Amino acid sequence: MTVRGFGAALLLAGACTFSAVQPAAADTSSPGGKWRIYHPQSGQPHMIIEIEEKGGALEGHIVELADGPKDAVCWSCSGENHNKPLAGMKIIWDARQDGQGWSGALLRPATGMVSPAYFELVPGGAALQMTTGRGPLRVTQKWERIE
Repeated sequence: MTVRGFGAALLLAGACTFSAVQPAAADTSSPGGKWRIYHPQSGQPHMIIEIEEKGGALEGHIVELADGPKDAVCWSCSGENHNKPLAGMKIIWDARQDGQGWSGALLRPATGMVSPAYFELVPGGAALQMTTGRGPLRVTQKWERIE
């Protein structure tokens, strides 16, 4: 194989690898799709959520729990979510476009608290940065797009 042929083969292999890693049908200009959230303390995969647009606002539901029991319930939640299964639970609602991102509400299942949250796509759309809380209780996470 010539140097030119080797370079072309290497370029083709890199393109195939890159396309295999990128989500196939993801609209990288929208937070719609599935996202992997990592546990803030352990850094291990924690859950997968799906974000959809409904009536001009974003909603997000837990699709799957990556750690712990698959039938875990929100024992710290109050009201209608108390002791309801986490899988399928709505944790993002009324998130509307606000400048470069989206502002809405976020249910934090670990505490059962609802907080204002801001969601912003990182350049390229492969990650979503979520910020919630105020002052010393402010939490920022990067969620990884998987679809």
